Amino acid sequence: CDTAPFLPNSSHFPFPYIIPASRTSSATETSRTAPNLAGDHSSPFLATCLSVFSSVLIASPETETIMMETWRKKAGAAWERTKRAPGLACRKMWQVGKDDPRRAIHAVKVGLALTLVSMLYLLEPLFEGIGQNAIWAVMTVVVVLEFTAGATLCKGLNRGLGTIMAGSLAFLIEFVAEETGQVGRAIFIGCAVFIIGAAATYLRFLPYVKKNYDYGVVIFLLTFNLITVSSFRVSNVMKIAHERLITIAIGCGICLFMSLLVFPIWSGQDLHNSTVSKLQGLAKSIEEAGTEVREEESDDEDKSCDEDPIYKGYKAVLDSKSIDEALAMYASWEPRHSRHCRYPWQQYVKVGAALRRFSYTVVALHGCLQTEIQVKLWIRIRMTEKISWFQ
Repeated sequence: CDTAPFLPNSSHFPFPYIIPASRTSSATETSRTAPNLAGDHSSPFLATCLSVFSSVLIASPETETIMMETWRKKAGAAWERTKRAPGLACRKMWQVGKDDPRRAIHAVKVGLALTLVSMLYLLEPLFEGIGQNAIWAVMTVVVVLEFTAGATLCKGLNRGLGTIMAGSLAFLIEFVAEETGQVGRAIFIGCAVFIIGAAATYLRFLPYVKKNYDYGVVIFLLTFNLITVSSFRVSNVMKIAHERLITIAIGCGICLFMSLLVFPIWSGQDLHNSTVSKLQGLAKSIEEAGTEVREEESDDEDKSCDEDPIYKGYKAVLDSKSIDEALAMYASWEPRHSRHCRYPWQQYVKVGAALRRFSYTVVALHGCLQTEIQVKLWIRIRMTEKISWFQ
């Protein structure tokens, strides 16, 4: 191998240890200018390593051309993706709104609610009456306003009840702590924070509380500790708590108004539609499975799981447990909004559980149809007589 790249005192090239092949006119000239590294070192192994490294480090014109062409292609592809990114993002956003137009309506409602609550800052008379605590109303709108009316009611009432209970309890503790001295007050507040915090945290583990009032307990803990601990150093903490309570009530009121009166989206209706779609999808899966059993050879053997109609049907059923339970819980918070809105929400959850148990049978049947070893056609025809009641 040529050892020309290893020129220790090369001044005509900026990188002293790497020389392009074009700079070496011939192997003879290179051998004259470069030292004999193999002869300068007594170790043949070291000479071999240097020779290998020199052959790797030589940058031939062909290699440079290929590398430049590769980088040019990568840069061109990256530029094309960058140019297509805005169009893809617009199409994706349009598709999201097209799939469910209520999403666009909800986005407009959130923007309108934030604009209304920002008036507490923008209008001078309102700002003078509330002050810096107006930010709590903005935070309440951002946190409480949800997609459906039931979810907004659940979080809004939890936040309101938690704030009221925490403020009342903090006021009681402050009233009792004032009768003690400075040291006794600090000890009493510390003990109260420990007992209330431990008890409220333990209550969160109860299934009923965790399911319906978990957010309210968190708000209770936050508000109680803020008021109780701040009251030890701040003299007008009760006034601050009163103003925060007013701003939180304003934020919750705006959220409830936007959710219940401005194009309301009901969780109960979503739960009903979801159950109907799962029934239809599972029926289509059973129908496709029965059709595939009767066929001698399937034409969809190369289809992916996402394109398989049987897979599409039962996948939505298997993935619906958490969604059904959340919708049923939110629907229980919603008021009666029509003559036929008294749906048995928990019965919908039971229907969903029955559909999931039945879909396991469809999954097993689908797995049998996807195996490489298949039964004979006459056995399939005999089996169709047993499952004809599915059709």
